[in-house]
Amino acid sequence: MESQALALIDNNAKHQRNPPGASPDFVPSSAQLRRAFPVMNIATISSGFEKGDFLVREEKGQRVYFDFFEEAFNYIAYKGYIRMTGEDEKEWMDTMNNVHASVKGGMKYNTGKLLMVLYKPLADDGEYSN
Repeated sequence: MESQALALIDNNAKHQRNPPGASPDFVPSSAQLRRAFPVMNIATISSGFEKGDFLVREEKGQRVYFDFFEEAFNYIAYKGYIRMTGEDEKEWMDTMNNVHASVKGGMKYNTGKLLMVLYKPLADDGEYSN
């Protein structure tokens, strides 16, 4: 599972999530792993662009500009995205800001100011086949 884990997760033990019943002698089932390490899409809402005041970036690189924050939020919420909780959202924001800052000479395009990170859990077909 380590090879599929998000590479940007802190290896500090307090940040690690373990599947239920995890121990060195126990191999968790794929269902337990999916619950402990959910697969999800993320979307972001940023501000500071010429085409529109707010930008929604979502899956597959799709970008949609809006003049009002409410329009941007309603658009992404209608698609099933949910705002991340405080710690998770802060971790994603810090990660994205660090990635943008790491580009030597600055980013080629305006990244704007990141305002909000949202996620949409991806349901496994097997979860609903009962």
